[in-house]
Amino acid sequence: MLPALVASAALMLVAATGAQAKVVELTGTTTITPSSEATQFLANNGVTVTPTGKATAEGGGYVFPIAAGFGNPKTFNGLLAHKGGLKFSKGERSAVVQRFVAVRIRGAGAVVLAQLPGLRGGCSHLRQALGRFALEHPKAAHRIRKAARKHPQATRHLLRAVREYCSGGRVIVLARLTNLGKQTSYSGALLTADLKLSAQAARLLNKLAGTNTLSAGAPLGTGESRVSVFD
Repeated sequence: MLPALVASAALMLVAATGAQAKVVELTGTTTITPSSEATQFLANNGVTVTPTGKATAEGGGYVFPIAAGFGNPKTFNGLLAHKGGLKFSKGERSAVVQRFVAVRIRGAGAVVLAQLPGLRGGCSHLRQALGRFALEHPKAAHRIRKAARKHPQATRHLLRAVREYCSGGRVIVLARLTNLGKQTSYSGALLTADLKLSAQAARLLNKLAGTNTLSAGAPLGTGESRVSVFD
């Protein structure tokens, strides 16, 4: 599940935090709880939401299993890729967003990417993010290229995984993460954030709802990731 994105984030994390940084594999779940504003918008416009795949609805929120994740155990900056998704429906129209990827890397911002199955495009979001990282951290980018030359077979697998992920649907920025927080425990942490709707997601929901009242930056909800170090 998204091994290329996970590995790229892990490489960037090691490069950005220094030679002594440690990256660990993480497992767990993420719960997204819609904001009152988001719930009201959906209700006012007759849009229903149902979980798809491995996602479940629990206690007013939606729970997504973490399919793969890596992070720094001190800061828990890194990447979490999830199973499942959400289906938004109004009458005969519907839209699915799935395979959420939460990216939390120092100096590169924090976002949630998502895939729209059946559509094409959007891989530029990943390429642009990596390009910006390379420009801002030339020494780190050099170490990444060096690691790629040292492990050509693994690099080929990563590139293939990126192509497969992108070919499975359009990649969009679903939300931007703000007000990041963490509470560490013996074997993991509780990571929290507020989700602000992206311009892409706002356009998608406005089109489905038949309105133009939703705008970028609207409060989508809150996210809580309960992560443990994978043994």
